[in-house]
Amino acid sequence: MELEKLLQQAEQRKIEALENIKNADNLEKLDAAEMELRKANIEIENIKSQIEKSNHNDLPPEARKAEPQQYTKPFQAVATFQTANRSLESEEDIYSTIEYRKAFQNYVLKGEPIPQKFNEKRTAALTTVSDIGAVIPTTIQNKVIEDMTIEGKILSRINQTSYQGGLEIPISDINIIATWLASENEVSEEQKAEMNTKLTFSYHVLEARVAIGLLSATVSLPLFEATVVNQLKKAMTKALETAIVEGSGNGQPLGFTKYTLPENQVITMTETDIGTVKKWAEVEGEIPESYEDSVIYVMAKKTWEMYLNGMTDTTGQKIGLGRINERGQKILNGREVLTVDKFPSFINAEEGAIFGAVVDLSQYCLNSNLAMYYKKYFDEDKNKWIHKALTIADGKMAIGETVTGSNKKLVGAKGLLYLKKG
Repeated sequence: MELEKLLQQAEQRKIEALENIKNADNLEKLDAAEMELRKANIEIENIKSQIEKSNHNDLPPEARKAEPQQYTKPFQAVATFQTANRSLESEEDIYSTIEYRKAFQNYVLKGEPIPQKFNEKRTAALTTVSDIGAVIPTTIQNKVIEDMTIEGKILSRINQTSYQGGLEIPISDINIIATWLASENEVSEEQKAEMNTKLTFSYHVLEARVAIGLLSATVSLPLFEATVVNQLKKAMTKALETAIVEGSGNGQPLGFTKYTLPENQVITMTETDIGTVKKWAEVEGEIPESYEDSVIYVMAKKTWEMYLNGMTDTTGQKIGLGRINERGQKILNGREVLTVDKFPSFINAEEGAIFGAVVDLSQYCLNSNLAMYYKKYFDEDKNKWIHKALTIADGKMAIGETVTGSNKKLVGAKGLLYLKKG
């Protein structure tokens, strides 16, 4: 059976990773081996779940039993991280108890081992007992996720998906289209292309270094947890939002500025024309009517202030093309402008660099359950303890590519425009 063959291959990779961990002679090799071990564990649990489901479906109807309902929390994604049929009690509650939260605090601050009864619950989880120090308590995870999705300028706007890693997902499954039943067999060429074009998400490990001061050893549990939440929130929000904008796609999510767009979707501006109404009208003219209500401008604050909010006519009078509404939103040509520090300002950008974009951020898919695992080790060179949290995530725009002979065509990218410095 194909699944059993894949399971054997994954188990062999796990054995090799464990051997590499034992033989690692430096920190870099150790981290690489641990990453391979985590990936192998994920794949093993995923395949076992598929085998179990397949065997269950082979039973006669009268022998099948209803599967218990799975619990899904906000920002739940990458379903393969969850072992099939795992109950809320075994997965969730144990890591939110006061007992575990205090055990986690003692592990971080005093180096006391996590009690074995908690480690036993992890044997079927994302990682093995040996390769990760502790599961971060769910109370901390939930607060980090809540704060990130509320406070993150970009994270609060993107699409948080729950697709299984490694599977091909048609773009049409992401970009839901309503179709009249009378014409369900008559779809447009764009719709056909979206059905045939697929996305695949991978498993990328995000590491967040956590700075826990020595004074934390004397504080209460709530204050300790608040410190951890703030550190994780800052580190992970910054890393994820940077990747969403400019991630390479290799070992990290693919940023929305990393696509090769058609020429008409790349607007080049010079020092002479960036401050003119006509040039920004050119940008507006390239936005398709179907994307009119969903796309926004994203750029550096300095670009907004110097060239748009401060735009003047030949007599020095402020034009008002850029303005700030009563809710504090920056508006350009009636469209929201989101200022972030992920873009260079126009004045500081190199020639040919992207200094801004027009994008529908809801079309960016971040595939991650943000389940967090914690590890600490002593850095001999720096003579201090290093605290780090690990999670797995991938992301990309709902954009694919079709190939017809030697011709390539992007699908789902019509609402994306780049602003380049000429």
